[in-house]
Amino acid sequence: MRSNEAMTRDMKLLRDRRGISSVEFALVCAVFFLFVFGIVDFARAMWEWNSAAKATQFGVRYAVVNDMVSKDLANLKLIGVGGLGAGDPVPIGTAGTGPVICQVLGGNVTCNGSSDAAKVDADAFNAIVAQMQMRDSRVTAENVVIEYRHVGLGFVGNPVGSDIDPAVTVRLTGLVFTFVTPGLSGIFTIDMPDFAATLTGEDLRST
Repeated sequence: MRSNEAMTRDMKLLRDRRGISSVEFALVCAVFFLFVFGIVDFARAMWEWNSAAKATQFGVRYAVVNDMVSKDLANLKLIGVGGLGAGDPVPIGTAGTGPVICQVLGGNVTCNGSSDAAKVDADAFNAIVAQMQMRDSRVTAENVVIEYRHVGLGFVGNPVGSDIDPAVTVRLTGLVFTFVTPGLSGIFTIDMPDFAATLTGEDLRST
């Protein structure tokens, strides 16, 4: 059986409130800093989202006023194709005007899967990527996809370039958001959605 002295000491310990402020402060700090880092991560996510969207917009603006990545499309001439003559509008579905997708595959810039230098202008592709990187340093060539699609604009016998003026779509894919919140940093990431912007290539010119 415990002595009265021991019981008295235990009661004093139970009533002793010294240090309780430190415990409360530690609990409040943990919640406070989690809240602060949450705000920081949310702000970073919005910043990176906006940067990616702007990079995509700048990429397509550059793409529509500079050389096409697809040399076949840049040099497309349709006189005599399907009975078309000089000055005729080019109907959608005309042979040779199908969509062209340019991207990096296996380390090479390709258009519809071909990396043949006679068909692909890698410098034009890299110039678009460089413009995008000026707005978002996370962008790499592997993240960029450029699509040219005939939408009915253009005429046969265009003296300054391709016989079609395709719609140009630039897509930014594969970006990842990384948390900085303690406990999540380096462990959890979020795959960001694809970003895309489209403009008609009425100002496209080949050199």
